[in-house]
Amino acid sequence: MTQLKSFLIFIAIIGLSGCVQIAQPVNLAEPESYSPMPVFYATDRNDTQKPNLNTRFGADRAGLTYGISTVSIPKDYPKAHKVAFLYWNLSLKRNPEKHLAVMNMENMQRQAYFDALSQKINQSDSNSLLFFIHGYNIPFERAIRITAKLAYDLDIDSAATLFSWPSAANTTKYLADIGNIEWSQPDVESYIAELFENTDAKQIYFMAHSLGNRALTEALIHHLQVHPEDKDRIGAVMLAAPDMDSELFKRDVAPYLIEFDLPISLYVSSNDIAMDASRALYGYPRAGDSGENIIVMPGIDTIDASESNAEFFGHEYYSQGSQTIADLYQWIIEKKPPEQRVGLEKMTNEDGTYWRIVDPVSE
Repeated sequence: MTQLKSFLIFIAIIGLSGCVQIAQPVNLAEPESYSPMPVFYATDRNDTQKPNLNTRFGADRAGLTYGISTVSIPKDYPKAHKVAFLYWNLSLKRNPEKHLAVMNMENMQRQAYFDALSQKINQSDSNSLLFFIHGYNIPFERAIRITAKLAYDLDIDSAATLFSWPSAANTTKYLADIGNIEWSQPDVESYIAELFENTDAKQIYFMAHSLGNRALTEALIHHLQVHPEDKDRIGAVMLAAPDMDSELFKRDVAPYLIEFDLPISLYVSSNDIAMDASRALYGYPRAGDSGENIIVMPGIDTIDASESNAEFFGHEYYSQGSQTIADLYQWIIEKKPPEQRVGLEKMTNEDGTYWRIVDPVSE
């Protein structure tokens, strides 16, 4: 597949999802066949005040808002299973008894927010915290559901947090998204600093996807340069499909993260059409590429997820693909290094050792 063809397919598919995604979450008073999961959010999107939860937060820049959203987890919802892309993104109506559905969104004052977050963490057995930041073309409502699914699949028993920056959620506004993730950088850094300062989380699992990797990596580097003692509270740094220049990542990002001896995993794929499109636009390999452009460096576990069973353009394998989810669970929750995890094959190239997802996981 040529880069141009990949780019055109990427535009067509994402454009379709952007046009059709008009799901209406159903708000039931009492859960009977589903469980509520809270997602603590911080966002610098504008609050539209609209009653439709899908459009409650928009694509314009605004001050930082804190709040909690509740997501339904249907009874017997399978863990670490493959999610159909259309079913996940294009469903016209979401029933909380059958789907992950956003039930409500409640903004909070900063102090009340961190009090509630701290209470949730302290009530758990693990005293851990999940942090997720999304990538390009993601509306707020979908980002909430992704965060809830990650927390559910990984058995996070404490709290899940989302930082949502003002993505335009529009295929044609990729450059606007780049500008907005750069604009949001100070807010991302401020929020991460607040998580360390205002919670007692013993382990924070940082997860980023696509453009979100740009903000997360820079924020962690800046924070740890000032507070190196916080490195012991970082349980994982997952960099999934980073939409970053490969050479800049190796020169300006990775060395500074590696020096803090963090548990870092870089998830990449050669079947990610979004990476193909970005590479075609920029003219240079991306950090999320596999194949001949795969990044292999000491201090980072590189996981080639090319065979993970994500659908369509393969960009969301970190949350759609059951094999990737199972690998994340073994790493983050079971604390297993790559050589001890089921479903990984050891690979080598001139730069060293990396790992490839190979075995299917029963759903």
